[in-house]
Amino acid sequence: MIPGAIAALRPSERLTALVLAGLLALAVFARPEGWAPRSAAFAGLLLALLALVVLDRGRARGLAASALRDFLPILVVLLVFLLLQPLVVAVNAHRWDAALAAADRRWFGALAAHWHGAFGRPAAFTDAVYVAYASFYFLPITVAVLARIRSGPEGFERVAFRILLGFYLSFLGYFLWPAEGPRVPEALAAAQLGGGTVSQAVRAFLHGAESTTLDAFPSGHTALSVLPALLATRPFPRLAPLLWVWALAVVFATVYIGVHYVADVAAGLLLAGLTLVLAGPLSRWLERPFSARG
Repeated sequence: MIPGAIAALRPSERLTALVLAGLLALAVFARPEGWAPRSAAFAGLLLALLALVVLDRGRARGLAASALRDFLPILVVLLVFLLLQPLVVAVNAHRWDAALAAADRRWFGALAAHWHGAFGRPAAFTDAVYVAYASFYFLPITVAVLARIRSGPEGFERVAFRILLGFYLSFLGYFLWPAEGPRVPEALAAAQLGGGTVSQAVRAFLHGAESTTLDAFPSGHTALSVLPALLATRPFPRLAPLLWVWALAVVFATVYIGVHYVADVAAGLLLAGLTLVLAGPLSRWLERPFSARG
């Protein structure tokens, strides 16, 4: 059953399976804090992925099984992100914040200052920017749903593979260049960042929900906002302007609310381009039968 499920995996699912298997091995060998429940989570997600493939191909095949199979990677991305911090700490003790802050001062000093203080930071505007930042995950999900509805399974797979690859490459960046970003301590956030009730609520949510904080470089918010907008531009021309406004609002928020350096954003833009370059060849390679690989 398992060999048949593995053979039936789509390229996006094979990519996800490889990432989960790699993280499982890393957790077992590095044994960071909480390695046992993390290992169980990675193994459980991997088994769930294979089980849904079996269900979708077997007698239980139906709309529910198909939808779960299509969108399980969303849950995988969210859970993997939440589980990364101890693994990153165990793998790489170096922190890149000093280098990134120096790069901002040297190359983006004026831009960073104007960006962070845009329009004098009025409370209503700041609240809107926080909402944009918090909406980040809904943008790639929206583009994936549009692709599933309007472009069919093949179009959905193409979009899903590229979005997933972008997420996983950004996670790899956290292992290579761990940095917390120019975060403001929670006690000083209201005074330094401003905003109203909405800003305070979003900050409180982020403080409690973002268990992985070594995620500044490259900016996944930038890469995974620009990338879905790029993927949607040609197939959805009427919606593309709205999606681009959404994407640029998220990118603007990253520096404005003090979670990313401008250097992080620049790296995120490069990551979006790199993802598009790598996606085609990697997808074709993963699509080949395992016996045909050399």
